[in-house]
Amino acid sequence: MPDSAAHVAAIPESHRDLLERPLIMILATTLPDGTPQATPVWFHFEEGYIYLNTAVGRLKDRAIRANPYVALVVVDPENIYRYIQVRGPVVEINEEQGRAHIDYLAWRYTGAERYTSNPPDQRRVRFKIAPEKINVMG
Repeated sequence: MPDSAAHVAAIPESHRDLLERPLIMILATTLPDGTPQATPVWFHFEEGYIYLNTAVGRLKDRAIRANPYVALVVVDPENIYRYIQVRGPVVEINEEQGRAHIDYLAWRYTGAERYTSNPPDQRRVRFKIAPEKINVMG
């Protein structure tokens, strides 16, 4: 995994709202066989880092552990020609915070106190991404 002290690029103020709002982010990873995979995900942005969550063992989890570099895109739903693209390393994989994080994301996106779409004993993992390269449009 890349160094947790990786350079974190600043998010332009002009597009920061796309990371602060509860919008859907597209996560692009490379699977272990080298093929690309893109998945819509919940996320949150805090202190310059982007945080994602999934169940341990899912395709996203396996892909990130095999190649901890990702690309992320958020499109403004009011103007599809306005978007932010972020590329960077996953600098932390945290299973201890996984369950609390998915509950936070459920609250952020739905207002629910807890995430109830999967069994309560399902192991979750939180990924911390350091933005390295940022492209914006619109």
